Amino acid sequence: MNRRKVIGSMMAGAAAVAVTAKTAKAAEKANESIMARWNQSKVFTMQVAEAMAADSYDFKPKPEMRGYGELMVHIGQANVYYLSRMSKSGVPSSLKAPKPIDKASAQKYLGDTFDFCASVLSPLTAADLDKSYAGAPGTPALTGWDLVFNVFIHTAHHRGYADVYLREKGLTPPTYNV
Repeated sequence: MNRRKVIGSMMAGAAAVAVTAKTAKAAEKANESIMARWNQSKVFTMQVAEAMAADSYDFKPKPEMRGYGELMVHIGQANVYYLSRMSKSGVPSSLKAPKPIDKASAQKYLGDTFDFCASVLSPLTAADLDKSYAGAPGTPALTGWDLVFNVFIHTAHHRGYADVYLREKGLTPPTYNV
């Protein structure tokens, strides 16, 4: 083998190692960012859940809407729905929506769903996020990225609904802090 081929092979190998290292570092940074935002979402959502008085957890601004407690439980159910697809151990049997729904049970359930989802999110790799996961019946598969973004969007959407409930009761919703 001539010297140029050896040097070229060494250069190609070094470049591949550098690219792999950068990709691994980017995936690690993405996971750190996801976890930081997830923890922030939990804190803010729990503040929103706390803001409503216990005796108003069944309050509905309109008859066709969910009660406030039902809304908080719905956020938790969706957390589990989206992220359990990526769970390597499945959903714990203890993670059942409360019935009846009161403030204490709704808050406990909501917090437990955030904790379960954190246990799913924290070990994810770039490969896990790039992988496809089964969609709901009759819907296409989604990537891990899709599931992560969907759960964040869904939670933010329903926290926005919760602001309306709070304002209808004369309460000021918690302020979002970055």
